[in-house]
Amino acid sequence: MRFEYTYRNTVKDYWEYFFFHIYLQWTGLINVIFIISIIALMISRWQTSGPFGRSVMIFGLSIFLVIQPIALLIRSFKQVELIGDVDTRLVLDEDGMMISVKGHNQFIPWTKYRNTLKRPTYLFLIPDEAHGYILPDRITKQDKMKLYEFLKGKKDHE
Repeated sequence: MRFEYTYRNTVKDYWEYFFFHIYLQWTGLINVIFIISIIALMISRWQTSGPFGRSVMIFGLSIFLVIQPIALLIRSFKQVELIGDVDTRLVLDEDGMMISVKGHNQFIPWTKYRNTLKRPTYLFLIPDEAHGYILPDRITKQDKMKLYEFLKGKKDHE
């Protein structure tokens, strides 16, 4: 079996990666607990709070609902700028994974391949401890599950 993809990651791809990365860790749980707590505080204390207290509650809620997503968006724009107008080419076959980015070619045999993470809108390929590649659904299309099973099989057997 052979899979070959040439693509460029977009701001949306990086934003989804950063967002899922936060909310699939303990940080995300803490964020959700804080959001629920501040909403409960707003419901219970809004009428008795003065302008300063209300401002603090609104700011506390906006940290996770407005500021954090905007910060992730800015980070995503910077990541796209850093990479520039360069395509990523991934070739995955029975021997291993060939990666070509910015004229740099690297072959990773399955014996050294680390992991594949499946997310709702992308696969995250981790060939070694220093690199990771976002492979969005818009690129893999109907091959996403077939590719994931292929990579999972290679990881389990090597």
